[in-house]
Amino acid sequence: MRAMFDNLPDLIDPVYCAQHNKHYTARVNQADFSRLKKLLFADDLAVEVSVRFYYHRAFKLHAFDLQVKTQFQLECQRSLKPFKLDVESAVTGVFVESMTLAKDLPSEVEVYELETEKVSLISLIEDELLLQLPLAPIDENSTMDYENLVEGNLSEQEAELTQNPNPFAVLQGLKK
Repeated sequence: MRAMFDNLPDLIDPVYCAQHNKHYTARVNQADFSRLKKLLFADDLAVEVSVRFYYHRAFKLHAFDLQVKTQFQLECQRSLKPFKLDVESAVTGVFVESMTLAKDLPSEVEVYELETEKVSLISLIEDELLLQLPLAPIDENSTMDYENLVEGNLSEQEAELTQNPNPFAVLQGLKK
């Protein structure tokens, strides 16, 4: 079964969704993700989301496949100007009642412990988007905007520092 929403349901029962092979496809505005929008330069772009729930026969667990695709507008840490970063991610995850059930799973499978009957689908998607953010966003095409000091604008002390190759030469002058 496939449903198309402008907004995804926030709380879902993952066991029920897996038993009924639910599939949600939606376009969600980045502003709907409260933690994500604080880290973006602008949050007016959409996130394309596709999530399919099913019972994974090999793992014998309720699972999901999540795909997200969007474009982040970030502030470049080099030039302090906005730039766009294309983001696309696909995740396979399973729901377990206890983390001991997950010890034999492959490392590429994300494990989510069910603490309650319902989980927040929006938080699940937002967590994946947050993992896609770079720690220090830098636009590869950016340059630093700065001006080199012209020798005529240097004070006498600054000019002396630039001419002396020895950093202790200034201390020698102060000693006398």
